[in-house]
Amino acid sequence: MADRTFKSKLRNETKTVNEGAELKRKEHQKELHKKLQEQGLQRFAGDVKTSEDQKRETFRRFEAYKRESQFPVGVKDLKIAVDPKNQVVVVPICGRPVPFHISTLKNASKNDEGEYVYIRLNFLTPAQSISKKDDSPFDDANANFVHSLTYRSRDTERITDIFKSIQEMKKSAVKKEMERKELEDVVEQNNLIEVRNRRPIRLDNVFVRPAPDGKRVAGALEIHQNGLRYQSPVRSDHRIDLLFSNIKHLFFQPCDHELIVIIHVHLKNPIMIGKRKTKDVQFYREASDIQFDETGNRKRKYRYGDEDELEAEQEERRRRAALNKEFRSFSEKIAEASNSFDVDIPFRELGFSGVPFRANVLCQPTTDCLVQLIDPPFLVVTLSEIEIAHLERVQFGLKNFDLVFVFKDFSRPVIHINSIPMDQLDNVKDWLDEVEIPYSEGPLNLNWQTIIKTIVADPHAFFEGGGWSFLDTESDSENSDMSDDASEFEVSDADPEDESEEESEFDDDDASASGGDEDEDEDFSEDD
Repeated sequence: MADRTFKSKLRNETKTVNEGAELKRKEHQKELHKKLQEQGLQRFAGDVKTSEDQKRETFRRFEAYKRESQFPVGVKDLKIAVDPKNQVVVVPICGRPVPFHISTLKNASKNDEGEYVYIRLNFLTPAQSISKKDDSPFDDANANFVHSLTYRSRDTERITDIFKSIQEMKKSAVKKEMERKELEDVVEQNNLIEVRNRRPIRLDNVFVRPAPDGKRVAGALEIHQNGLRYQSPVRSDHRIDLLFSNIKHLFFQPCDHELIVIIHVHLKNPIMIGKRKTKDVQFYREASDIQFDETGNRKRKYRYGDEDELEAEQEERRRRAALNKEFRSFSEKIAEASNSFDVDIPFRELGFSGVPFRANVLCQPTTDCLVQLIDPPFLVVTLSEIEIAHLERVQFGLKNFDLVFVFKDFSRPVIHINSIPMDQLDNVKDWLDEVEIPYSEGPLNLNWQTIIKTIVADPHAFFEGGGWSFLDTESDSENSDMSDDASEFEVSDADPEDESEEESEFDDDDASASGGDEDEDEDFSEDD
């Protein structure tokens, strides 16, 4: 049996070492929380815009027609007209055609009663409880608004066609509005300046995720003057340009313990690749050679044992080492050409498994980020943008806990990494403490949407009221422990016989002096 050397010979020694490290970590966390509270008070000390001002800034005006000649045909007959081109519903009111933009319409309904058919148009008004999908501010909430309009007709077929047209136009308007909001943060990049008078540095036979045409075809990655270009061999116009000015992080992940070697680019602003918006573009190559012969060959006729398998393993090690060297060298050349960022490599030994999206993956810290680059959707969390981390479901008896990251920009949604094994709790705490991220822990899952909404409403009042101290349950537990210690039984030095004699004397005095009890009680309460 091999000799084993332990740092400590007794179990109590390791316990004292762990307790000492935990005390240091707690003291450091107290300093970080105090610093976070001071920074929050300084950051939100000035005047903050109210939610009403923000709504007024996002108000949008709609102008369907500039002149009456642009009205659709049939309006002169004072009939309901639907104009899908301009997204307008024209209705007759007091003998005049009045246009309403589809964005002002909440919904429409149709009812049949006897020989008549009724169509009702419900509009958005400030008095209504507007849902998140139809959230649109009003220029003047004190103005007079039309709540609804109801029309009656005997032409059932025509009213049915009008109702269907309004429904379809409303669906298309909602879809366009969602696409517009989704593409709000997409920035058009400047043109890529190609390298002239020499051949650009290339990395051939690499795949890209997400693919521009949806097909998995190997292409070439080139370094130009102000950015990168990925060229697909399928078509010349199938290319991806990434400017250095838009690159936020550059990662290189070796193929050790993985099937692919990766160069990953995380962008500052998202770009469109095909019809997909993305902030992460990945270039990779498979490390394992899947083309091998399982059947017998000439070598197997004359060689018995595992010699050929050992050769295959050695060849795969050499191939993986060559891939790592090639991709790492290319990533360093990218960083050298940019002069604005460095290559970041994940630390696998510090990684922990969790579920940030759908699947259980290995999340690995880097110098500046926490990443997961193997399975899409990718996870890239910049550590400098984190306000606080909170550990949920930390209680005895549970096998997993959750990790929540709150960003300094409160408009960004929080990030959840769920189902982290409980045996990784100390490792996660140590890592968070080393990168100077204040953290807290609690036994329950919190409603972060409500919490962030409360903070955004008045950030200065939030930090004046204690800030993130409401997440720290250790102070409450310490107070409860102190009260429990004070109520614990303490052994006294006096003999029990003396105590019994004193109690009997007190009983005798109490029985003899019944009239003076009230005065004594009053004096005792006053002393308290």
